[in-house]
Amino acid sequence: MHRRPTRSLSQILISAILLFSIWILFSGKFEFKFLLIGLFSSIIISIICFPFMLITNNKSGKQFFVFDFNILKFLSYSLWLIIEIIKSSIDVAKEIFKPNMEYEPLIVYFSMPFENPLASVVLANSIILTPGTITIDVDGDGIFEVHALSKKFSSGLLDGRMQQKIAEIFNENCQFTPLEHMTVVRKGVK
Repeated sequence: MHRRPTRSLSQILISAILLFSIWILFSGKFEFKFLLIGLFSSIIISIICFPFMLITNNKSGKQFFVFDFNILKFLSYSLWLIIEIIKSSIDVAKEIFKPNMEYEPLIVYFSMPFENPLASVVLANSIILTPGTITIDVDGDGIFEVHALSKKFSSGLLDGRMQQKIAEIFNENCQFTPLEHMTVVRKGVK
């Protein structure tokens, strides 16, 4: 049996404020009756949807609210990720346009056991968004299996910068461990 989070009222208020802000942005009406209807609707929807905005860690049973992260660090990370995507896109294009493509795709493993499951989802999707790398699997212990186009692309994953930034967003300790002994090299097809 899961216990109810202690901060549920503040989390409901946060989601109600977000919904009300979106309602104001889209409606553009500032008459009292419309503001009251929007506020009332936002609160009711937040109360009804609150149980669906909780994510449970399967190991510990601890519940996390989906909007419980540092928004400023998330925006900063998003900007950093966009820059990394652009740089990686250029590197992949350079690899493709080389006269003789000499790359060795490989699979790398690293351990990053986040307590918040949403942090693992953000990391896995960030890896997928970055050209040259694809998240293949994430197991329950936080071991990520990632396909990289070459050693150059895998080195960016094994330095732990992305993992550290995501740990900061979700206020977690970064327990990143590269598992280089598990690296499996796969020869490219010529």
